[in-house]
Amino acid sequence: MKVILIAGKSGVGKTKTAQILKKELEKRKQKVVITEYSKYIKLFAKEMLDWDGLEPKPRAFLQEMGSFIRENLHHKDLFIKRMLTDMEVYEKFMDIVIISDVRMPEEIIKIKEKYLEVITILVTKKDGDYLLSSKEKAHKTEHALDNYNDYNYVINNDDEEDLYDNVLEVMEDLL
Repeated sequence: MKVILIAGKSGVGKTKTAQILKKELEKRKQKVVITEYSKYIKLFAKEMLDWDGLEPKPRAFLQEMGSFIRENLHHKDLFIKRMLTDMEVYEKFMDIVIISDVRMPEEIIKIKEKYLEVITILVTKKDGDYLLSSKEKAHKTEHALDNYNDYNYVINNDDEEDLYDNVLEVMEDLL
């Protein structure tokens, strides 16, 4: 099983990049799933806030909940451990797993320790975080990867028309 990790700050196009990859890989008869480390935090938001799962995200709540779990409950690796358990299921049924919301170095490192075929993609965009408050922009999840540079690919999403072509270029290289 191949694992594709997509990293980047808020609003850069990580989900869109994952969707393009999935669509194109499925055209090539690959079984692909897109998943997220944040899916469990989002589940809390859906249950506790009656959030419908659509935009806009309750970002402040999601950031606060993630920090609370990692720091106050002493479950620093909870989301990584849950993902690794999920990966055991995906491994049985899927050819490729795309994790579309990598925000912390350990989320890359732990997956690379467990799986041989891991591709890392950083998505960048000038002004991607324009919808965030200054407090949300300052959150750890927006900066934890600032000094991490071990990516296989960097895709710039300043021009949405070029994004599709840039993703296709990476995808062809993956296959």
